[in-house]
Amino acid sequence: MHVPKEKIRVTILVERFRIVGDMYRYPGARLLDLVNVKDTAFIPVTDAQVFSLSDGKLLHSSDFVGVNRNAISFFYPMDQGQADG
Repeated sequence: MHVPKEKIRVTILVERFRIVGDMYRYPGARLLDLVNVKDTAFIPVTDAQVFSLSDGKLLHSSDFVGVNRNAISFFYPMDQGQADG
């Protein structure tokens, strides 16, 4: 059974990196609920770009990264018109 999910472009900050990519949530769910899931250690992020916090340079691009939820300092949804980088 396929349950439709809503794609949300987010910025995630972990230690020395800023990750920009897509997270997915069920309709009606809060974005915070994705990080508060206790039974999974990693949060899937697709179409991800990893930037250095120190100089803002793009370090890596990937179709998928798993972000350790315990390493997240904070995250926020990006506006539709907000550019990456």
